Amino acid sequence: MKKNLFLTSVLIAFFSFALNAQTIVDFESLAVPDTGFYNGSADYSGSGNQETFTYSENGANFYVNYTNTGSYDYWSGFAYSNQTNLTTADWTNYSAYADPAGGAENSSNYVIAYTYAGDSIMFDNIIHIDSVKITNSVWAYHYMNGSDGSGSGTYTADDYFKLSITGISNSGSYTGTVDFYLADFTNGNSYIIDNWTNVNLSDLGNVKGLKFYLSALDTYTPYYFCMDNLAYSDAVSVKNNDNTDIAVYPNPVKDIANITNILNSAIIVSDISGKIIFSKNNCKELEKINLSSLKSGIYFITVKNSNKTITKKIIKQ
Repeated sequence: MKKNLFLTSVLIAFFSFALNAQTIVDFESLAVPDTGFYNGSADYSGSGNQETFTYSENGANFYVNYTNTGSYDYWSGFAYSNQTNLTTADWTNYSAYADPAGGAENSSNYVIAYTYAGDSIMFDNIIHIDSVKITNSVWAYHYMNGSDGSGSGTYTADDYFKLSITGISNSGSYTGTVDFYLADFTNGNSYIIDNWTNVNLSDLGNVKGLKFYLSALDTYTPYYFCMDNLAYSDAVSVKNNDNTDIAVYPNPVKDIANITNILNSAIIVSDISGKIIFSKNNCKELEKINLSSLKSGIYFITVKNSNKTITKKIIKQ
């Protein structure tokens, strides 16, 4: 058993070392207009009702759609801002709700995103996504807190405001989803996020992009969230015949674990002592493993092919 535990520790240490080269997308290189925000209006040419503008930061690519109907204007996607107004509770305020006001870790710039149908960002290369800092917008916070002047949006029992972040592989398939509650009044919870909070995205694995989707029980909730310090590392994966990467999800898992992009590979599931629980050769592109009979705890999924071997930790609920 000691030998197996040692080998497991070596594998974990090896892959952790491989992920150490981390890049932080902090938006500090972006020039913010004198208005305190950028939503595309500063570059709008007037040649059409809607124009899309893109910008990049440390290998991550964002877009914002600006629409001017002649009577009114609006935007969607990913604007960026350095505003620090924590009181004005309406659509004119592009501020993040945080203490101190401004970006994460006392920085100036951050993204404020407005999305209903789900908007995506893409990376220059396939990367291993690590984490991101998230907080509410000032307008959304005051609406849910009942301090927007009307009190009509005060969150009570069963209300929630959820951000779902989905990984996009190089082939366009999804690698999994991480849910983060910007406010949660379900199942005895009672909180609204009021500061920059780290969200662990490492379970999404190697991705080419991220999709962001907001949902709420109260559909009048302002569908904004703020983002900063998006962290990623060099991709570590088993390569197949194309350029896609393996992913294991959901994690933690209750019943079925999905393992994707493992065509013609071999997989082994072992417990923390090194005991083999399950194995299979010549896998399909997607394998579904039933772990419902296992006790709660930590397990390891090892994928092998002719090129590489990778081990991923999975938590059984």
